[in-house]
Amino acid sequence: MCACDGFNSRELRAVQLQMAYRDLVKVMGTAMISKLAYRGVSVGAIACVAVWAAGYLLAVESLVPAPVRAEAQAKNSSTLLSKEQLDQMLAPIALYPDDLLSNVFMASTYPLEVVEAARWRKSNSKLKGNDLTKALESKDWDPSVKSLTQFPEVLQSMSDKLDWTQKLGDAFLAQPDDVMAEVQFLRKKADEAGSLKSNKQQKVTKKTTDSKEYIIIEPASPQVVYVPAYNPTVVYGSWWYPSYPPYYWNYGYPASSFVSGFFWGAGFAVANNLWGWGHCDWYHHNVDIDVNRYNNINVNRTQITSNTWKHDPKHRGPVPYRNPQTREQYGKLNDQRRDARDQFRGRDGSVDQEKVKERLDSVDRDKVKDKAQSIDRDKVADKAQSVDRDKIKDKAKDVDRGKAAEKMKSVDKSQAKERVSSSGKAKQAASKKGSSALNVKPAQTVKKQSNRGNASLKSAASHPRPASGGGRAAGGHPGGGHVGGGHRGGGGRRR
Repeated sequence: MCACDGFNSRELRAVQLQMAYRDLVKVMGTAMISKLAYRGVSVGAIACVAVWAAGYLLAVESLVPAPVRAEAQAKNSSTLLSKEQLDQMLAPIALYPDDLLSNVFMASTYPLEVVEAARWRKSNSKLKGNDLTKALESKDWDPSVKSLTQFPEVLQSMSDKLDWTQKLGDAFLAQPDDVMAEVQFLRKKADEAGSLKSNKQQKVTKKTTDSKEYIIIEPASPQVVYVPAYNPTVVYGSWWYPSYPPYYWNYGYPASSFVSGFFWGAGFAVANNLWGWGHCDWYHHNVDIDVNRYNNINVNRTQITSNTWKHDPKHRGPVPYRNPQTREQYGKLNDQRRDARDQFRGRDGSVDQEKVKERLDSVDRDKVKDKAQSIDRDKVADKAQSVDRDKIKDKAKDVDRGKAAEKMKSVDKSQAKERVSSSGKAKQAASKKGSSALNVKPAQTVKKQSNRGNASLKSAASHPRPASGGGRAAGGHPGGGHVGGGHRGGGGRRR
């Protein structure tokens, strides 16, 4: 509960009046003073107007209770980062080249697009130069996010350390003066420690404007940008806030590879179509934009005319703004865009909200709730128990066990008969084929032929066999066919 909940409407109205009057005094006071001075009115008249405005403002402030004023100031200041927190957060990037640092500042205000771009870049790591530029044309990312795709390590670190990225973006939106002032403070600490010098990777120069000195870091070659990895506790000297130790990004490089606290990896060849359009304006604490180059990157999308960078809430998405003033400033722009889009589509936001609210109050809460309780719990449960368990179960038993069993028996019997008949026919065909092949005769025929053979043998045995020629005669001489002849015979007749 807020502290203002305990005060009446008169006090709250006074707070609103105070805020409105502050803006009125700024506008009208400036216009009146300018007009009076232009017409030659004396300085005394101008002073009277200023005193009158200040007196009225004090009178209004006296109506505002002190707890309300204290809470409003505390709420706003609690979201702003202190000097210690800023130094801690900016330590790992303060020594980046100016153009790279400006892109980090701008892109950090769009954390969701940073995550999307890092994932896309990881799966398209081989794209470089013109190929990378063409592939990015279809992406609806802010140009600062597109520019960082040329530095995969930086982009991936911002995606991995999302809390840090969102904190940096919120700080750059809510307190840009403090952010850029602390970067210069850190650079001066590095310079005093003897760590910040020109070399083959970078060019370090100093510029003085209105008695204020700024340290500028640029690439030694405009076509190649080196991203330094460094140990803050070494390059800045002994850290001055022990309770707020600096962030340290080593990008996975071993400590032995750092020389005097620095490590210089390979340089990144930058594409002219994606680079060189945003520069840190250290004097005005902003980012100076090359309008033509920016619009070329953002082709077929929203074109800009101002050479001073402005945050575009469209690329912010649903990520909330941490600071109330920032939320009030850019949140309204998002609301205006949404209202304009709804009006273009023929929607009336006020009517929709009222009707939907009435429906939610009358229908959703009463009728729907009662209907859900009465129907879902009683009827549906009873129906599920009676139908699912009884009818479906009985039907499953009757069908599965009765009909299915009968069907299986009838099918089995018919199929068995067919198989038996087919096997019998197969056997007969096989036997017929086998008998013809072996020339086997029936048993009766074989027996008849056997009896006939035996009768022939008996008949032959009963008749005596005549003497054959070629035997010896009684005279002892071999005979040829004559009885008692002494000559060799020609042999008997062969049966």
